[in-house]
Amino acid sequence: YARSGLDRASVPALRQRLDAVMATDKPWLENDLTLSQLAERTGVSTHHLSQLLNEELGQTFFDFINARRVAEVQRCLADPAYAGQTVLEIALASGFNSKGAFNSAFRQHAGLTPSEFRRQAGQART
Repeated sequence: YARSGLDRASVPALRQRLDAVMATDKPWLENDLTLSQLAERTGVSTHHLSQLLNEELGQTFFDFINARRVAEVQRCLADPAYAGQTVLEIALASGFNSKGAFNSAFRQHAGLTPSEFRRQAGQART
């Protein structure tokens, strides 16, 4: 990124735009989301968005998106309204493409399996 042209002074505004897009559009729910699509929505170049994620947030694009997806799954697993849905149904609705990718990301971000999380969330409600 040595010659990227990303002005350090513009980083806070870029971060705000990214946060706003994530909060309002919830693009992580789209299972085919790409870095270039998110960059377009944010109004920056793909290169600058990648640099922001890597240098400022310390995450790759996929880790950034999967963290949001895992948080969405956790929210649903903790909500009794989703008790009738399988973990996989919730994962697919949260933007994951496959069971394997979901399980791997969930363990990485949550530190336990989805079933363990659901069990603990259920115990916390009782």
